[in-house]
Amino acid sequence: MSQISKFTDLIEKKEYVSAAAAVLYDSSAVFAATVGLDGRPQVRPALFAFEQDGAFYFITRKSSRMYAELSKTPYVQFCTRNENDELTFRLSGKVCFTEEKTIIDRAAKNCPEISNSSGEDKKALIAFFLLGAEAVLEISGEERKLPLPDPSGVLIGITIKKKNELRDRIARLLISREEQPPVTDPEALRMFDGALLVFAEAAKALWPRMDIRPVERAAVFETYDEREKYTARAASIIGNAVINYPEDITYWLDPERWSENGFAE
Repeated sequence: MSQISKFTDLIEKKEYVSAAAAVLYDSSAVFAATVGLDGRPQVRPALFAFEQDGAFYFITRKSSRMYAELSKTPYVQFCTRNENDELTFRLSGKVCFTEEKTIIDRAAKNCPEISNSSGEDKKALIAFFLLGAEAVLEISGEERKLPLPDPSGVLIGITIKKKNELRDRIARLLISREEQPPVTDPEALRMFDGALLVFAEAAKALWPRMDIRPVERAAVFETYDEREKYTARAASIIGNAVINYPEDITYWLDPERWSENGFAE
């Protein structure tokens, strides 16, 4: 079976994730388009590591300009083209970083060039996958969109910088949530409580003495499964947000922004 036939066969079988992964695995070079630190477009080679449970993982160094750019503007588009110019593939989405050891180890193993450049220090590496991924495969001038799942069930860890004012703002939010619901719409309240729990858990990990019981008592979830569902949905929307200032918390935990459909950016 030819390379092109393999991809089209997977598409006909509606195995879209496998088709997208096969293109990336078979590509000799993958290029990433990012928004530069100066606001201008940037294009550079990228390292596709592997696909797992519908998520496409890439890896880079924390010291790289690509990491700095994606931290500032977490959107990227990847592109590859085969040698005979018969196939062009584009994959785009919102970047979500992870430092999970098993992910880093597997990605580094699959991308030995980055492992060699970083030596034995795996802490110098960072992996990421895409939320809301969109893929387009163009074969001989004909475009096909590949429907891809959104790995939104993955709980994503936000980064809260260690500042007393951030801790105090979160603590006040926890207390106020117990005193009065911040929004009346039931679905919006569930999404808000999910988001607040994401922040509360992150704060608890940073400041172990923080009391997060107020939000646990006040949250509207009727079952543990319901709590997990809305927390996961909120976490997937918040993504890899970095919280530097109290204004960042105000932005993400503005109850008026949360609704049944997610979050109004």
